[in-house]
Amino acid sequence: MAAIAYITDSKMLELHRLNRHKTINFWRISSNINFSDFMEGDLVFFLSKDKEHRKGNEKGIVGFGRLAYYTVGSIKSMWDKYGVNNGYRNLEEFKEAIQKVAKDKKLPKKISGFYLENVTFFQPVYLSECGMQISDRVESYIYLKQEEVVVKLLALAKEAGDIWSGYSDNLKAIRTEELLYALFRTHRKIRDIITTEKTAKKAKKILQQYAEEKGDYRFIQGSVNELYKADDYNLEIVFYRDKNIDDKLLYGQALLYRYYMNKLCDAYYRLRFRCVDEDDEMKYILNSAE
Repeated sequence: MAAIAYITDSKMLELHRLNRHKTINFWRISSNINFSDFMEGDLVFFLSKDKEHRKGNEKGIVGFGRLAYYTVGSIKSMWDKYGVNNGYRNLEEFKEAIQKVAKDKKLPKKISGFYLENVTFFQPVYLSECGMQISDRVESYIYLKQEEVVVKLLALAKEAGDIWSGYSDNLKAIRTEELLYALFRTHRKIRDIITTEKTAKKAKKILQQYAEEKGDYRFIQGSVNELYKADDYNLEIVFYRDKNIDDKLLYGQALLYRYYMNKLCDAYYRLRFRCVDEDDEMKYILNSAE
């Protein structure tokens, strides 16, 4: 899935935007965190209710964040942990906002949230411009199931700079998200190279150590034997390699990454591969199709 558009309180969005928050707790009235095919690393787009952000009857999308993890807790515990990163200046305003959207106008015992990273704001862009029509009656969120819609949405966001939030920083953040969206979607198509359970455990342990030593590397969403490092125009993928994984399979995996990512990322980027054992010859082979 990798993306949803969530109808969002404009007052909350404005506080985040003016404070240039890069991480936020995007709270939800429900304590249920079960979402089908939506996981850590996926994108939440902010669909604004503000009339100023509308084009006709269509709500505008004014930002996004990448899901780091789910949160569940009492209103007080959410405030104690995240404070103004919940989107309000104090606990009373937070409670009032929750009470306002509660069906029975009573404060729930627990709420949930998406803790979002790399939060980025921009001037309104519209799903109709991306080839997707949505009903004005949507009450909470919609899935953005078509990959081309998300690709187009991110491309338009780059052109809709928000001066207050820092245009150059936002542009870099959006370019990075274009890469990560393409990367995670590609991995869902091709998956890890098939290994035994024993090899998979070994790979995960060695790659965890590699990431700790090198810094800035993370596991590709859903992977146990592939890491990535992304920044602006650059993306590096690190493969685990041992006697149980044929070098031809690694080369084939690299080719598949290039093929699908070229379809899913409109922007210019530089993709490079390496193996965790730092074999120069294998590094050359993996990158020979560049």
